[in-house]
Amino acid sequence: MSSLAEALRNRSPLRTEALRPRRIVVLLGLGAVLVWAVWQGAHSHDGLAPVARDLGAETPARVITVDASTGQLDLSGLAVRPGEVIDFVLEGSAGAPHRFVLSGLGGAEIDERLAPDGDTVIRIRAPQQGALSFFCVVPGHEGLHGSLVVDVGGERDGS
Repeated sequence: MSSLAEALRNRSPLRTEALRPRRIVVLLGLGAVLVWAVWQGAHSHDGLAPVARDLGAETPARVITVDASTGQLDLSGLAVRPGEVIDFVLEGSAGAPHRFVLSGLGGAEIDERLAPDGDTVIRIRAPQQGALSFFCVVPGHEGLHGSLVVDVGGERDGS
């Protein structure tokens, strides 16, 4: 025990001094990362983001079938009414994982599920106004995206 105490008393002050700047740099780096993480998580998207809901009990106004095996989703010119519920059936997607994300106005709702035959069914309730974009975030599915325009006063298209 006395040899340990002796070793501690006789240690070189130069070694201790050399570690201090290094320790300060490490602590400053950790502090910067902590501040960045808090800053990134401190903002809110309340009222802006679409909401995931169980829309299984809803009856869709329209069913739009899309051939998912092509890797493309073309919804150009598609207009929906405010609050309208629409099913998108991705045929040929059996066994392929999908993860769709909505971006757009608050009040939109999405429910994603698998049909008995393995096709992916995405049920969306349109927001009251504006546009709504959605896309699949699975790598390799960059072509599976689209936009819906909510037609507040006009006629919807015949899709």
